[in-house]
Order: sequence, then structure tokens, then C-alpha cells
Amino acid sequence: VCKPKEEGGLGLRRAAECNKATMMKVIWDILTNKHSLWVIWCNAEILKGRSIWHIEPKQALSVIWKRLLSLRALVSANLVYTIGRNSSWSIWYDPWFQNNPLFAMLGDIAIYDSRLQDTSLSEVLQDSTWNWPTHVCLCPFGCGQQETLDHLFFDCAYTKSVWSKVMELNNCPPLVCWKWDTMATWTLGHSFGSHFHRWMRRAGLSTAIYHYWRERNNRI
Repeated sequence: VCKPKEEGGLGLRRAAECNKATMMKVIWDILTNKHSLWVIWCNAEILKGRSIWHIEPKQALSVIWKRLLSLRALVSANLVYTIGRNSSWSIWYDPWFQNNPLFAMLGDIAIYDSRLQDTSLSEVLQDSTWNWPTHVCLCPFGCGQQETLDHLFFDCAYTKSVWSKVMELNNCPPLVCWKWDTMATWTLGHSFGSHFHRWMRRAGLSTAIYHYWRERNNRI
């Protein structure tokens, strides 16, 4: 009866396949946190703040829930993740990486050691750029170098390109000679006074520093 009509059947769908599709839809509702009484109950009584990908099929679970958990691999294989600015997908438990959750590859100890157990993808991936918390402060302009005062203002390729023009317009020494201390010393001796070119130099240097720092803070 489940064969197509052109093959002599009635064209009815197989009950087993319909049941599987329905249960996969239930998993999708849980993943997307659909506003329904069933999903609210599952979150409160079964998941309790955990991801459905991380639930073990324990003996105490109902037959329905054990069946749901057995279909997770099939659901995972058919998911395509799009990471938005406010994505709530878990960095560890959702199968966003090659349709596999990271916890299955790294294990719980690695997740515990990271101290980022409850982190979402949107917290560590911003505008297609990784934003992992690190013990070493890296340059926020994306060059990958350690952030120091001298690097931020004079060695970073992003700021150096602007500084070169500022130096040229204000008749300052070549940028290769500049560090924070040498800039401060030179500026104190060559930027104060009532002459117009000194006033412009003082305004230009201080404005550049202000906007560098402001842009730096906007990126962290």
C-alpha cells in the first residue's frame, strides 16, 4: 500500500517514516526554543539548562525521549548552521562544526578547563572573526601581535598607515624612530607655543591618539 500509485500501490506514506519525521520536528522545536507548552516543559523537567546534544539516554527517561535522543545524529547530519550576531548555539554542544559537536571530539575535561562551559557561538565569533578570551592581550586591529603601547600606536600596520600621513602633514620625524616615550619627549619640545604650525602639530597628534584609542576600545 505504500508503493506509488503508478506501481500499483495506494501511495500511502510509511507510518515508521512519518513517525521519524514528526520526532525530528520535535527535536527542531527544542533546538529553536519554540514557544510551546511541550518545549517549555522539556526545558524545565528534562533539559534543565543543558543542551539536548549533551543529554545521556538514561534508564529513567521515557521511551519517547530515548527515541528522540536516538535520532540526534540524523538531525545533526541535516542541519546547516548560520551564526548570527545574537546566536544562542552552544560552542561545545551544538553540531555546528562539520555536523559534529566539539564536546564529542574534545571531551568534558577540555571544556571544563576552558572555563567557558556555557559559552555561545556569538560570544566567541563576531563578524566572522574569532574573539576568544586570552591571557595575552592581542592587538584589536587583527594583526595577531601582542598589544603594547608602542605596538598599538606605532608598529601596527593599521595605525602606522594613518600615522605616516599625520607625521608628514605636521613635519615630524620619520615614523621608524618613534616610540611612545620618544614621541612624548619630541612633542613637548616641538608642539607648544603660540605659533600656528605648533598649534596644528599639537592638535593633529592629540587628535590622532584620541581616535586611535577610541577605535581600539570600540573593537574590544
